[in-house]
Amino acid sequence: MWYRRIGQTAVRRAGARGTRALVSGCVLAALGLAAGPAPGALAAPAPVSGAATDASAVPVVPETTAHTVTLVTGERVTLRPDGSVVVAPRPGAEADYVTRRLDNDVFVIPLTALPYLGRTLDPALFNVSALAEAGVTTTPVRLEATAGATAPPSGPAFGAALARQIGAEAVKGSMGEGPLFGGVTSVAPAVATDGLRDTPRPSVRTDHTVKVTVLGTDGKPLPGTTSFALANADDAALYQEPFLDAVDGETRVEVPAGHYTAMVSAPAFDSAGEPAGVRMATAEFTVPDSGTGTEAVLDLRKATERVTFSTPRPAEEHQLILHYLRQDAKGAVAVNGGVGVSGGSPVQVQPSGRPVTTGDLRFNVYTHRRAPADAATPYSYDLKLANPAGTIAKNQHYKVTGRHLATVRTNYHSDTPGRAQEVARLMYLPYETSGEALSEPFKTPARRTEYVGGSAGASYADWLKAGERRFVSQEQPLVPGRTTTVDWLRGPLVPGFTEPARGAAADGTWYCSACRKGDALTFSLGTATVTDSAGHHVLAVPSDITSSHFAVVSGDTTLYEGDGVPGGVLTVPPEKAPYTVVYDQTRTNGDFRQSLTTHTEWTFASGHSGGQTVPDNWTCVSEAGEYEGPAECSALPVVVPHYRLDAGLDGTSPAGDGHLVVGFGHVPGVVAPPAVTKARVEVSFDDGQRWTATSITTLGKGRFRADWTTPDAAAGRDASLRVTGTDAGGNAVTQTVRSAFTVAAARG
Repeated sequence: MWYRRIGQTAVRRAGARGTRALVSGCVLAALGLAAGPAPGALAAPAPVSGAATDASAVPVVPETTAHTVTLVTGERVTLRPDGSVVVAPRPGAEADYVTRRLDNDVFVIPLTALPYLGRTLDPALFNVSALAEAGVTTTPVRLEATAGATAPPSGPAFGAALARQIGAEAVKGSMGEGPLFGGVTSVAPAVATDGLRDTPRPSVRTDHTVKVTVLGTDGKPLPGTTSFALANADDAALYQEPFLDAVDGETRVEVPAGHYTAMVSAPAFDSAGEPAGVRMATAEFTVPDSGTGTEAVLDLRKATERVTFSTPRPAEEHQLILHYLRQDAKGAVAVNGGVGVSGGSPVQVQPSGRPVTTGDLRFNVYTHRRAPADAATPYSYDLKLANPAGTIAKNQHYKVTGRHLATVRTNYHSDTPGRAQEVARLMYLPYETSGEALSEPFKTPARRTEYVGGSAGASYADWLKAGERRFVSQEQPLVPGRTTTVDWLRGPLVPGFTEPARGAAADGTWYCSACRKGDALTFSLGTATVTDSAGHHVLAVPSDITSSHFAVVSGDTTLYEGDGVPGGVLTVPPEKAPYTVVYDQTRTNGDFRQSLTTHTEWTFASGHSGGQTVPDNWTCVSEAGEYEGPAECSALPVVVPHYRLDAGLDGTSPAGDGHLVVGFGHVPGVVAPPAVTKARVEVSFDDGQRWTATSITTLGKGRFRADWTTPDAAAGRDASLRVTGTDAGGNAVTQTVRSAFTVAAARG
């Protein structure tokens, strides 16, 4: 089996989950915010006349390469740097799909496309890794068709037409055999290709014929075209094919001798083209070195166990994702795939008669479940549960009790009433290097209690889409019994710094964004150009930043300044000296009203760093302009504000008493940081023309409460904030946020 390869895939799964590897070959150049050839593209900075230092940019960390692709069938897939995907349905439909992972490529294939895969539909249409690398946002297609035949435009229209055709074919009892849409014989991506994929394999004899039969639930060869995966379980490098086609239930392949594993996920459809259920069947068999005529059977009748759940409170299934990971005897991936369905379609799997004897098998299930529509208050469940190693359990009913669960009381803020948002929770088990999730649409502002449960060692990271902006949390461990409150997009939304989650794994690489290694001074906001009060940040450098200016000053000398860059690396003199970093940012985005314009000044002192103070799993930019180990690296004493604004979920606060609690800390990695001892908060109700100092109360541990009186005349207007914090060492931050909140309109 082959498929067309689209360019070179640079979006690569990290070596270990949570590791953010460097883009190879990065040189000293400014990180551009303007649109470029691909996410995370580099652009050269303008030199500063008379500067005594060398200024350049932080090498790109791949979280800026997260990319969203609209498939030919209309589903939107966001690919994260570790290979995780978040799938959103085409409008008016559910998102039902399978995934296949081969080498570093991630394929997301809608169930409606499976019967045509490799025949009419080129698998490269669904290689989201390659599409992302090619810069594709909506998949362009190239058609081959008989005279007069055509196809709907790529996207939702194509997907809807495909569903109609598969519904009609399902009624007839055979799917995927003929052309699409009355005469389309081939659909392939219309982007530059570099020929056919041909992963180098060891030179071995592949002269053993295997007949593979896929049997339907009636015990007969399954009509139409069925896609399945096959791999050598001794050494997947000898033979590994994620997309083989059984036509009318049969195919023959030539393979080397050895132990083999096969897996099929076969959907059934109703007359409307909607999935009526999915069955996953597997087979383990041996191809002897001597002898011919090996036969293997994938029997859907053996997929008898429906995956079901029970939870402490009534909950309806909205998403179900299965992950099947088959490893060879060397520990390498042989078959890596999954099934995702929404809307409650039944999914049945074939339980194992015994653990696999060659290599290993890992199988787990994830579900997202929601409270019934008549529940007094909204709640949900997210559960990720593993089967015993080596098996698919005979009992696929999962009963979860309260002691297995963490409770997250989640507030979804929105300064634009009724803003359409999507949310997803990526959950990981210890052996997984990437995850999958289906996005859930909803309207904000909103509150929900979210119960999260999983097998031992589970962790999760959250994802939220507001308008066209995607925000993420840091990955965090799942702690049963813990109750937390989480605010999403609670304002003000400001430039800041990302921080490791509490309890994050110590072996995950962390890239220092405010550090000094020798005389290389790094100061980079990266994707933290927009963060909320809980530290959630944009998934990639946002395209709605219409203007920004970054400058580094020491004394009376401007060391570097440039537009459209959120940070840089400077080689500075070894002597200890004061530095001021200034960053101005304006965003233009109709989905947000508040915090679109900010001005921030960070002041700190720094001298030559000859010793290591950051943790061993950190990496820092050296004077050579590349990320290296933590030797001679220390975090800069940069002060950072954290806001708790007394405003509603809609970003409004009434006239009268106004409050803000601001906590000041330092960027991650600072050892024994000086205490923040001074704070000043000012508020303006006329867009910054006049500022009023607030009354400050010290709360301890760097926290301060600001109180003021909002005049009745300000009702219906936006209010701005200017906040300053200074530590005992003289390091300080001043941040000005225009339209930080809105004074509620007068009642009556």
